[in-house]
Amino acid sequence: MSDKFIGKWAFPIDDSLLEQSARRGEQYDFEKIAKDIIGKVHFESHDVVLDLCCGNAALAKIISKTCKEIHGVDFSEKLIETAKIPPASQSGKIFLPSRELAVVLHLSDALNIDKLFQEDFFDKSYCYFSFQYFDKKKREDILEKLSRVTKHNGVIFLGDIPDKTRMWNFYPTQLKFYREKISRLIQFKEGECDLGWWINPKEIIDWCERKKLPVTILQQEKTLPHAHYRFDVLIKNSK
Repeated sequence: MSDKFIGKWAFPIDDSLLEQSARRGEQYDFEKIAKDIIGKVHFESHDVVLDLCCGNAALAKIISKTCKEIHGVDFSEKLIETAKIPPASQSGKIFLPSRELAVVLHLSDALNIDKLFQEDFFDKSYCYFSFQYFDKKKREDILEKLSRVTKHNGVIFLGDIPDKTRMWNFYPTQLKFYREKISRLIQFKEGECDLGWWINPKEIIDWCERKKLPVTILQQEKTLPHAHYRFDVLIKNSK
């Protein structure tokens, strides 16, 4: 995966957490997105949580108020360093926490989480905005590693994944998609488009069935910015 991907990986025009975590030209309501994740995952005050591909920890800093501790992992040194800046010094002044944030940051590739953390380390794990930036082989590897570091009967949540069965809700014409895909192939860029890969929910269902893990495909709330073409996944880690 590369910082060149549009999305949380696009280098921002300023240092605010909002600007870094949104696609260029967009402004996201991170409180609303975090509230949606919290409502689906049901974090508890004693939970130790993994935020995989945390970026600048914009979501982790909100969600950390609902659990004991969050470990954020990201390979981008720029975003991790920004996440370490005290909230009040951010130009956007997004976060005004009532207590010290329990967020521990790790500069590492997502595929190395099984080396960073022991088995059954986390009560719950989530990956938001990011799962689609890995090819199919790496997606399966990440699911394996998430299952390993998440406790038995813990929860794994994957969020904001472009739905291949609804991709024409995003592209105005098929020609636009295929031009973008061919352009990336010619330039040897990862992903089939700027959003990474379009993923059929059945791919994740099939993987979970092979591992005998209960899985639920969730449609996003209509008030979320990408609800018309993205989906979420909730996996019970009954390994």
